[in-house]
Amino acid sequence: MKDRRKFLKNAGSTALFASLGSSFFISCDDSEDNVTPTPTVPDDGYTSEGNVYTIYLDHPSFSLLASNGGWKMFNEGGMLIVNVGQNIIRAFSNACPHADCRTSWQYSNENFTCTCHTSIFTNDGTRVSGPANQDLTSYSASLKDNILTVTK
Repeated sequence: MKDRRKFLKNAGSTALFASLGSSFFISCDDSEDNVTPTPTVPDDGYTSEGNVYTIYLDHPSFSLLASNGGWKMFNEGGMLIVNVGQNIIRAFSNACPHADCRTSWQYSNENFTCTCHTSIFTNDGTRVSGPANQDLTSYSASLKDNILTVTK
């Protein structure tokens, strides 16, 4: 009788642990495999490591770039950034090749205008007119899931 009681006690505990324990471990493993981490958007909407900028278009400072024709003069990164449509965003140096003006830019009719001396450039950086004698310096830009990565 004593051996039977001991057997049932051990067998019952083992069966209960095996039943609940394996479900618990399977559940944990499944949830970890299916979780996609949500990127934390920095307070200022971007991060930089060396010459690589990661820009979050969900941030209010960069939200205009999520729309076709939206543009931004991103002084902290030394860039002009424009959404030309079809999920294509382009980035350029904000230094005008004429006189290195950086803070006097306008964008309209798919053209950038440096208002320091009225040099005009297309939204692919090509010089159209003005005293500048070369195109804007362009940077590599890629967009994925509303996160723009620009490499200077």
